[in-house]
Amino acid sequence: MTIYEILTDAQTGLGIPVTYGYFTEDAELPFIALMGSGQDTFKADNTFMCRRDRTQIEYYFKVKDPAKEEQLESLLLSNNLLYTKSEDNYISDEDVFVIYYDV
Repeated sequence: MTIYEILTDAQTGLGIPVTYGYFTEDAELPFIALMGSGQDTFKADNTFMCRRDRTQIEYYFKVKDPAKEEQLESLLLSNNLLYTKSEDNYISDEDVFVIYYDV
């Protein structure tokens, strides 16, 4: 199951709309957007021994909700998806916050 499928299946439980890339219409906050962010590879003997696609999950919100963040993080961990989490970033042009999860 892909990260998008995991987040989409959990959409009802989290109550957070999910899209790949961007929404074609305005979405209500909070919401999640995700994008591919490259690939990690391990090469030896002129071949790829291991390849792993990276994904960036962007969690946008207006009001801080630690319970929602915990739900998202628990969902990732329960699906064996390790992540790094950024600080809360304020986007002044949009008057929203975003947290980046690199998976």
